Amino acid sequence: MNLSPRPLLGAIAKRMPFARPFWFLVVGSFINKAGNFVIPFFTLYLTTSMGLSITQTTLIISLMGLGSLAAGICGGVLADMVGRRATLLISLGATGLLMLALGFVRSIPVILLLAIPYQFFNEVFRPATSAVIADVVPPEQRVQAFGLRYWANNLGNAIGPLVAGVVAPISYTLLFVGDAAATLCFAALVWVGIPETGQPRRGAGLPPLRSALADPWLWAYSVLGFVFDCIYVQWSSALPLDMVAHGLGALAYGTVVAVNALMVVAVSIPLLGFFQRRDLHIALGVASLMLGLGMGIYSWMSTYPAYLIGAAIWTVGEILSIPIASVLIAQLSPDQLRASYQGIHSTMRSLSVLVAPALGGLVIDRLGPGALWQICLGLGLLTAGGYLAVGQLRKGDLRRRAAGRSLAS
Repeated sequence: MNLSPRPLLGAIAKRMPFARPFWFLVVGSFINKAGNFVIPFFTLYLTTSMGLSITQTTLIISLMGLGSLAAGICGGVLADMVGRRATLLISLGATGLLMLALGFVRSIPVILLLAIPYQFFNEVFRPATSAVIADVVPPEQRVQAFGLRYWANNLGNAIGPLVAGVVAPISYTLLFVGDAAATLCFAALVWVGIPETGQPRRGAGLPPLRSALADPWLWAYSVLGFVFDCIYVQWSSALPLDMVAHGLGALAYGTVVAVNALMVVAVSIPLLGFFQRRDLHIALGVASLMLGLGMGIYSWMSTYPAYLIGAAIWTVGEILSIPIASVLIAQLSPDQLRASYQGIHSTMRSLSVLVAPALGGLVIDRLGPGALWQICLGLGLLTAGGYLAVGQLRKGDLRRRAAGRSLAS
């Protein structure tokens, strides 16, 4: 029996004949995610190996989060100014070297000085990757392309923690070295296989950024994405608390996470293929509806099967939202501002990680978990309606612009 992944990869490549830089990007992203050994275990490393208190550890993790927040917009502007390739090489090279250094330092101030820029550079390259895909993939194939990148990332995410769980008891230092090696391998693939795909606008940073920030459609998509993610992050913050309150422990929650991971790997490509030639605003409306319904189930049923069924429903929303939102932003953005648009959109959505867990906890404390899940359902319905409304308004705007151009000519 042939267990090699080459036949599968060959079949995918035949069905999806994308440009060579795209495949280098996807393979590099997979390797980088599969080598993501340290971050899932970083809290344990700081508390057990380094002997830090919970307060010190959470402070470091929080400050790292602030570093990642600034990275989205900075990475987008950098990719449009100096180029996608240069941004990828700088970001991945710095990330790999900082990770390697983190594995060999034992001073808390030095760890903090390295960890914050590490998290910054670890996020800087992401708008550039989305811009590369939009640069080299025709518009009619972008749903599949972004979906395949999303699938590869999640497949890598499933592998990395498993390997790290085996290696961590042997040596945390090996985790840092392996993580750095995977990131630098991605950088090497960029060096070899991804030329500059954009048109850098050196010395033209702030005026183009201002024009991106002034785009009302970008803000509409970003606000809707922020609300969507405020609902979505409850699976990792509020859901385990709710399950424990109903007598279900870590093992039960782990199976819910496993259902999510297995569905993402098994269903992403065919599901996104189904929506590829359909109105993407409808797809995001369906995504928001499924997310709201999946979370809303928990307000009516609190049994173990109900948690699994809810996870299967809201995972469909996750699968549709992340790649298709990136496609819409790529369609919206001017060619020379693709990365900046992606960076602004991702930064707005990432704000949900700072806001939503605290709000969810507050609702649970004051009103109970049932109220939180009902709010999630309501917000999901509102977000679905928002995407459909924006889609209709955007179509009307495009028709008016087309009519204006035809009259002018």
